[in-house]
Amino acid sequence: MDNDILNLEQACDFLGVGERTLIKLLREEHIPARKIGREWRFSKSALMNWIASGDSYEYANKEELYEVVKDTSGNYDVMLDNIFDEVSNIKVNRSINSLLKDVPGGIDIPDNIKLRVSYKQKREIEKLEFKLFWPLRDQHRFISKEK
Repeated sequence: MDNDILNLEQACDFLGVGERTLIKLLREEHIPARKIGREWRFSKSALMNWIASGDSYEYANKEELYEVVKDTSGNYDVMLDNIFDEVSNIKVNRSINSLLKDVPGGIDIPDNIKLRVSYKQKREIEKLEFKLFWPLRDQHRFISKEK
């Protein structure tokens, strides 16, 4: 008879993931498991139900409280000119509202910010990203996720 109770190694094999990944899932994803003594135990059927009930969109975006996106297409020279224009507008107004019209008013850019430049290959797309970021301030914290 096939055993429905798995140890950590068997659960890794069953899910097709490494031990580090499964430990991370145990910490972050409310994966169905029980610690008995020093050992983790998993039910095959509970793991199947857990996988079946998952929502990849919610998982991928679970840390994003609020998001507004604007995509613009064009050739290289036009896009660089567009970037320069948008950055100049932000610099003058010190607000992201001039760039993203759907963002609630009054979100100003603080003095202490970071710039991250990154190049990524993801699926069939290459990305060159410039990100300005800063810690979330209480007065700008949104309660619900709006997409």
